[in-house]
Formats: sequence, C-alpha cells, structure tokens
Amino acid sequence: MRTTINLICVYLSLLAAAPFYSCKKFIEVSPPVNQLNANNVFTDDKTATAAIIGIYSDMEFSSPISTYLTLLQGLSADELTSTSSDKGFFDFVTNTYLPNNRYSAIVWDIYSNVYEANSCIQGIQNSNGLSPGTKSQLLGEARFSRAFCYFYLVNLFGDVPLVTSTDYRVNDTLRRTASPLVYIQIITDLVIAQSLLSPGYPTDQRVRPNRWTSASLLARVYLYTKKWADAELQASSIINSGLYTLSGLDSVFLNNSNETIWQLMPVSPNFNTQEAALFIPSSTTEIPAYPLTDDLFNAFEPGDNRIQAWTGSTAIGGQLYYYPAKYKIIGGSPLSEYHIVFRLAEIYLIRAEARMQQGNTMGAIEDLNIIRSRARLPPLLPTLPPDRIAVAIQQERRIELFAEFGHRWLDLKRTNTIDLVIGALKPAYWQPSHALWPVPQDQRSADPFLSQNAGY
Repeated sequence: MRTTINLICVYLSLLAAAPFYSCKKFIEVSPPVNQLNANNVFTDDKTATAAIIGIYSDMEFSSPISTYLTLLQGLSADELTSTSSDKGFFDFVTNTYLPNNRYSAIVWDIYSNVYEANSCIQGIQNSNGLSPGTKSQLLGEARFSRAFCYFYLVNLFGDVPLVTSTDYRVNDTLRRTASPLVYIQIITDLVIAQSLLSPGYPTDQRVRPNRWTSASLLARVYLYTKKWADAELQASSIINSGLYTLSGLDSVFLNNSNETIWQLMPVSPNFNTQEAALFIPSSTTEIPAYPLTDDLFNAFEPGDNRIQAWTGSTAIGGQLYYYPAKYKIIGGSPLSEYHIVFRLAEIYLIRAEARMQQGNTMGAIEDLNIIRSRARLPPLLPTLPPDRIAVAIQQERRIELFAEFGHRWLDLKRTNTIDLVIGALKPAYWQPSHALWPVPQDQRSADPFLSQNAGY
C-alpha cells in the first residue's frame, strides 16, 4: 500500500462493494488505479471529513465488523447455532475452525480498517489546511477507530501485528506483538482521542464518535485489563454526562434511541441492519438460519420482558425455533434502525462489575437493579453475598448483551470460565487452545514472520 487515498474508489465504491468478499493480506492490497495524493485529500475540512466517514461506511457495509463480529462469536459461544449447510459456519458452532476457514480470514481483514485509520491519522497530522477544531475532532475519531479495531483483533486472535504505519515496506514483514503491548497502544489511542474529541456529536445523529464514545471503549478495555478503578471512573463519567438515558425495551435499537452512544449508519438507502437480515426469517415457513441455543433461551429468568421484546419465534415442522430480534426491520424507507455499537446499558454493567471488584457491593447491586428494572425483574437484595453478585453480573451481561458484538464469547474468555462453560456444552469438540481463533493460512503464506496460534 502507498500513503494515498482515492476518494472515489475508497468511499463511493463502498456502495457497490459486496459484503462477502475474499480476504487478502491487507499490506498486499494494491493501491487504487486512479489516485489522489493523501496531501490533497486532507487539504480542507470537507475532504478530510469524507475520509473519516469512509471508515464508518466501510465498517458498516463491506467490513467484517458489521456482520461477522456478532455472528461468528455468537456461534463460537453458547448463544447461537446454525441451520446453514455452510460448513465454514458450522465449524464455529463446534469450535473446530482451522487456519483455512474463510470466515476467520474475513475477520482478520479488520486490518483494512486499521489501514484506513492509519492513513487518516497520518494525513490529518501532516495537514496544514484544516481548521483547528475539525483537525482535533477528526484526529480523535481516527485514533478511536484504530483502537476499536485492535480491541477485536487482540481479543479474537491474541498476539497480532501492531501496525501504526502505512509504509508497506515496514508492514510487509511484521511479527506478532504481545497482547499487553497491543493493549497499551489501544489505551494510548483512546486517551489521546478523549482529549481531542468534543463532548457533543458532530452530526445530528450519533453516527460519529464523541468524547463519551472513546470513554465507552476505554471503560471496557480497563474492565478487560482489570483496572477496576479506571473502569468505574470512565463509566461514571458517561453516566453522569447527562446525554444518555435508558430507553424502553421496544425502542433501544431504533436509530433515535437516547441510550445509543455510537451507531453505524446503514450505507444502502433501503437496507437497515445486517443483524435483521441475518437473524429474522423472511417468511413464516423459513427456518431461522442462526437460532438461539436452548442454553441461552433457558437462561432467561421467568418474567423477563426481554424475551418478548428482543427474541422472535417460529414453528417449523413441529419444532419451535427462537432467534434474535433486537433489530426487526430489513428493508424499507426511511431507515429506522442503525447498527448500535455502544449503548448505556453496557456502561452500567461495566460499572457494576468494577464496583463489585473494589468491594462496593451496594453500588454494584444498584447498577444491576437499574438494568433489571427495565426488564421488569425483581431487584436484587442488598444482602446478596459478593460471589452471588459476581454471578448476577455475568448473568445480566449474558441476557442484556446477547447477539451484540460477541460480548458473551469475550466475557467467557476474560473471566476464565470458557473451558468450564463451552467444554460442558460441546464436550466432543472443545479444545482450550481454540479460545483464540487461528491466524489465516493465507496470511502466514504471505508473511513468513507471522506465527500461528497454539493448537492449529
């Protein structure tokens, strides 16, 4: 790759790009034929903003972020199963994916979004034509975007190449970087992004990150790295910002929900979300492609209103199938559902766990009861012992965040319960080494310095 961006090819061609494309090693992708020098792209506020918006359009339309992060992690965990004949998907149901699985290769292509972010960071930093406010906002968004991509890469694949340059001569022979060092880069990017981003949104809808978006990912990262006080501080700053409130269950996933912290706007004018297309059957006679597992459905407490609000069901051939129905609309205009990436409920659950880990059991229970109250569940008692609170937190995370960006898969890994849970659910298949997905074989063939995860 070169440090060039073709506005036409990179941004407008997203409208025509197929969402299920083959994955190439991102450092080997050839530059567009009709190029504009990066210095020209970032000469004014308008073109520089278009470059940043192009990252989000790519994430929503042609990147694995909008489609596969939810689906593949849900299949890998205990959330979803597959009725598809595609063996590539079924390998995630059984956790028997191999380095030649094309879907893990597609997820690796999140690196294409990393490259876009790196290009924007470099171009914005070197530009002398941007207004100070725009330059600060756009650089913060680019830093956030890179951290967001690396959060999933490091959690799904473990040690990964840490690419912060657009120089193909540097990127072509990168080795994997130890996960703690990748996390340091993620935190560095997010802290810088917070200092640059405005507290308000640069657009009417919440489709571009603001300061609280960066704080949301930072709170999550601190939770994952067991920095409990920092996680609580970030979560509290969002909750106390006054910008967000929990929505009713029926309106959480609408594009005007006040619970949303950041969402991706659909690119097609007549297509809402990939989730609705993936999970909602097209007719009453169609078997859902990715129904909920019995294990997940049976985990809902009696009387939990999230069953009616966020799941659907259909009976085919005498068998009842339940499926995710958080997003309900596929086509139609105007669009009413956007792809929600961060929302306030997760922030309450992050703070509950951070508080519990610091011995503030009352605070943890208060946050959990806010989430339970919306679901019309009885409150947890203040006398609940700490070990029961810990179980209650993971239960609420499992139910509240199911079929959203793979929270369950990542929670099982970070809490060291994955062998117990998935091992019991899939005893004939589960191997502890498969908690990390394989590095795609074509990537290793292209880069002799790229090592494989253990067990593959």
